[in-house]
Amino acid sequence: MAEKKYSHKQMKKLMKEDEVASFVDKAIKWGKENKTLVYGIAIAIIAAVAIYVAVNSYTTNKTEKSEFAFSKATEIFYYKPKKNETPKYKNKEEQYKAALKEFKSLENGNLTESVKLRAKFYEALCNLNLNNTPEAEKILENLFNTAPYPFKTTVGLTLANIKSNTGELDKAINILDTLLKQDTLKNPVKDYELLKKSKILVKQGKLKEAKELLNQLILDYPDSAFATDAKREKENIS
Repeated sequence: MAEKKYSHKQMKKLMKEDEVASFVDKAIKWGKENKTLVYGIAIAIIAAVAIYVAVNSYTTNKTEKSEFAFSKATEIFYYKPKKNETPKYKNKEEQYKAALKEFKSLENGNLTESVKLRAKFYEALCNLNLNNTPEAEKILENLFNTAPYPFKTTVGLTLANIKSNTGELDKAINILDTLLKQDTLKNPVKDYELLKKSKILVKQGKLKEAKELLNQLILDYPDSAFATDAKREKENIS
């Protein structure tokens, strides 16, 4: 039986906090505008899972202070000048350097662990956008070894995409296999992971295994947004 999937709207309902949910919308918008900068990461999915970690406690003063500090940093990361507005930054490089500095400052503050984890993750994204891939990988590898689920899913997907794009296909598959072993509460994007793993297997010439994963995706997740992609990928495999 297919495991239950959550749509973006359902994720927002589960999160309950409008301020947190609105950040997901912002992340999705940024991802669509900057998808070439993030190594093909499915940022809409990643953002939804990443922010899901913020839900657990949103009532204490420390949490509110932490989320406010985090929102200030993300305002820099996602900044885009309005029409007829003089840009705050000379270029994207300056913008991401400013964001990187802000996220690093959050790691040493008296803030929640949730915010510190997400700040570290965004530090990696800033490094990716600044073409400092080795540093981004180092940060993500450390996070993947220590972060709890479901945040670990966010980190793992990002890291797997980098490994795939840098030719470390076996490492990418190992990361995806780790995620696929988890239940949907810890890992709510198994359909995407199956599709991603199948594409890596195709790169390795393992077409039979790739087809099996695509069939699994189509059968187990017929209502998934990735089922159509899976059918198309299957047709392309000779």
